[in-house]
Amino acid sequence: MYYLWWKTTPKSVISEGNITSRDANIHYVSYGSGSPILLLHGGLSHRFIWFSQIPWLVNSGRQVILLDTRGHGDSDLGDSELSYHLMADDTIQVLDQLSIQKTDVIGWSDGANTALQLALVWPQRVHRIIAISGNSDPSGLTTEAQMNGQERSSGLTYWFYRWWTGAGDRLDKLETSIRTLWQSGPHLTAADLRKIKNPVLVVVGEHDLITLDHTEKMASRLANGKLAIVPDGGHLTIFTHAREINRLIGNFLAIPTSNEDDHD
Repeated sequence: MYYLWWKTTPKSVISEGNITSRDANIHYVSYGSGSPILLLHGGLSHRFIWFSQIPWLVNSGRQVILLDTRGHGDSDLGDSELSYHLMADDTIQVLDQLSIQKTDVIGWSDGANTALQLALVWPQRVHRIIAISGNSDPSGLTTEAQMNGQERSSGLTYWFYRWWTGAGDRLDKLETSIRTLWQSGPHLTAADLRKIKNPVLVVVGEHDLITLDHTEKMASRLANGKLAIVPDGGHLTIFTHAREINRLIGNFLAIPTSNEDDHD
């Protein structure tokens, strides 16, 4: 319901457009007004995966910025090899277009990895970060996730991803690029994580595709990192445990959650 409402309500959109970043057009949308907060989706999804967060954050008085990362939704894939640095650079171009000098960032999965890359390379553009189900190294993935990350989708899963990513006929090329990315990155060393001074809330599901041991080490190495484990949660906690995720967001960013509780 949230997805359909926000996708089909033009009056809620403050700004929408495309920027050219290197060899790709990157699509973005901005809702609401107030202190900015950037939402970064994961690989093989697109910007509207945040349907459980967008209305509440906008209604709380925040400017919510979303973008489709390369090859997803309404953004081009381009010909460059995918990397988290490249996606972070695309994100900076969107912030420049919107004249946003500094923003809070919430990232899920690949979006969490991109958020940490932003804080490492462009710390002056980032305030606080919530990194949900991200990893600092491919070794942080569970054995199951590593195996699944190498397998191409087929059958009903393939047709689901055509819709869920917004890629349609571009899915084959996108999936090749994304699965290569998952095997090759990210590679944030302990020293890299210590360089990130921004406050970071690291969130992981109890049964996530990222191991608890990896996540705990990642959070402890961040200069101002905190860890939150969602009981019984998997990799999709932003949907399956939306109320708990929103409470964690609200507590960390000092955003009231009373209105959000009414919309579960």
